[in-house]
Amino acid sequence: MLALGLGCGSNKGARGGGAEGGPEYKLAHRQPRKPKPIDPGASMKLDNEIGVLDTDDVEATLQEHFDDVRGCYGRAGKAQRYAGGRVLLRFLVSGNGTAQDVWVLESTLGNYDVERCLVEVGRKIRFHAPSGNKATTFEYPVEFRSTKQVEVLDVDNPKLEHDIATLLPQLSSCGQLAPEGVNAMIYIEPNGSPGSVGLATAAALDEDVGDCMVQTIRGWRISVGVPGLVVRANFSIPSTIATAEASRRTLAHHRRR
Repeated sequence: MLALGLGCGSNKGARGGGAEGGPEYKLAHRQPRKPKPIDPGASMKLDNEIGVLDTDDVEATLQEHFDDVRGCYGRAGKAQRYAGGRVLLRFLVSGNGTAQDVWVLESTLGNYDVERCLVEVGRKIRFHAPSGNKATTFEYPVEFRSTKQVEVLDVDNPKLEHDIATLLPQLSSCGQLAPEGVNAMIYIEPNGSPGSVGLATAAALDEDVGDCMVQTIRGWRISVGVPGLVVRANFSIPSTIATAEASRRTLAHHRRR
C-alpha cells in the first residue's frame, strides 16, 4: 500500500485506487508560514519567499513518476513484512525546474534503502520552471504500508538505551553523517539483529557515511529481541560521535568524581 501527497495542496479528495492492496494518492496539507486570504476559485500554489510552483503542475509531474516511487519499496526486501511508515521528502527546485537536490527530512518508515531510492528518483524529476525562474523548495510525503506479516512492538526502555549508547561509538569511524543530529529508526529482529534501519535529518547527509553507518548498525546485536515480534525503536545520531576510547575516558572521569 502506498500513499502520496504534497506538502501543500488543495481540498481535493483521494486520488487513485482505494482498493485493498492497491495504491492510494492523497494530498496532505501544510499551513503556510504567513496566512493569506485565498480565493476559492483560484489555483493554489506551492511557494516560499523566492520562487512559486503551481500545485497542479507539481501533482501531474510527480504522478508521472508514481510507478518509480512505488517500486522503491521493493528495496526493503524481507523488511516489507513489517517496515512501514511515512517519508517526508524535501525538494530543492532550481529556477529552470530541475530538482537540484532532494533529502529525507523525516521518516517513520525505517528503511535506508527505500529512503535513498526515493531520493534518487526525486533527483531525476524535472518540474515546470518556478515563476520568476527562481529556486524554491517544497515538501512531499510518501507513505508505505507493510504486508503486516510480522507484528511490530514499539519500545523505549533503559536496557535498549544502554545497548545503543554502548554500540554508538562504533559509528565514529564512518565519519560525519550530517552537520546536525540525525534521527535513526531500527527494527530489531527476534534474534537481536537490526533487520531494517532508516535515517532522516533536516539537512543533507553524506550518503557514503550513511551507507557505512547503516551497514555497521545492521551488524549490531541488541538484547531486547522478542520471540515472534519485531521491536521498533528510535535514537539520535549526534553530528560528532565520540570514539569508544573517548567514551571510556569520560566514564572513568565521572566515576572518579
